[in-house]
Amino acid sequence: MSTYQKIIRYPAFWALLFMNVLFICWYKEDTRQYTTIIWLYWCQSVLLGLFNFFDMLTLKKVDVSNMTINDQPATPKMAKGCLPFFFAFHYGVFHLAYFIFLTVDFRLSNVDFSFLKWAIAGISINQLIYFIQNKTKYANISRSISAMFFTPYLRIVPMHLTILLSKFLGWTPALTFLILKTIFDVIGHLVTTRYYWSKEIEAPEGGYI
Repeated sequence: MSTYQKIIRYPAFWALLFMNVLFICWYKEDTRQYTTIIWLYWCQSVLLGLFNFFDMLTLKKVDVSNMTINDQPATPKMAKGCLPFFFAFHYGVFHLAYFIFLTVDFRLSNVDFSFLKWAIAGISINQLIYFIQNKTKYANISRSISAMFFTPYLRIVPMHLTILLSKFLGWTPALTFLILKTIFDVIGHLVTTRYYWSKEIEAPEGGYI
């Protein structure tokens, strides 16, 4: 069975797909909610980073191959004590700048907070499922903490570019970009998950860890 076939068997993949389709249907019912959906995607990006931070911080086995800190070979303890917090700062500044940019054209006063809070709860549950899934799967496998630093960007940058293109190029309709965002979100999930799972090893009994 291929890695992709294994990925789509897990609940996190289907929960992600279901939520994106739900948001598209919701937009079709009321196109005025586009601003709310834009901010929902911003919140989704923040949650991706938050869970990645905790994932890095709680690694049991850290792979620091070819990694240096202050021009010295890094140890797992040094890496866990430094990199997660640097990621949190780096990711936080990125999203603060993005937040300021969005407020210019997508005013928070136009957001449907009643819907937003329930949608954020759904995304949080999806991220929690994915977090627990990976923690269980990688309990005894070393993971590259430096790769984990950059992996969220591989997912969120293409995802948000599809949204911002509508502003920069004046393209319509917004529904087109919501569909493209969904496609990139799903592809990003598959690619980043496959990267994490590339070090999957077989257990003695023939199953998988």
